[in-house]
Amino acid sequence: MRHARVVLATLMYCSAFFLPWWVGALIGLILAVRYRAWEVVLFGALLDVLWLPSGFFFGLPLATCIALTVVWMLEPLRRQFMFDYAE
Repeated sequence: MRHARVVLATLMYCSAFFLPWWVGALIGLILAVRYRAWEVVLFGALLDVLWLPSGFFFGLPLATCIALTVVWMLEPLRRQFMFDYAE
């Protein structure tokens, strides 16, 4: 199962450069549901560094804020429904 996490995380990071934004968001959501995936937050920071508009919403790091919210909100759900939580 660790190999799947590494492959998904690598694909998510590559999607920031080569694929549409929604592919990375979908992979990040899958990672956040299945694992305690702080790499999703790092992916949000990467997107903000690469694609942050300077004037939109005063330059707030929206992808990072959304990623933090998703990872934080899915923690109780993962704890309740996943049996092998120790991974």
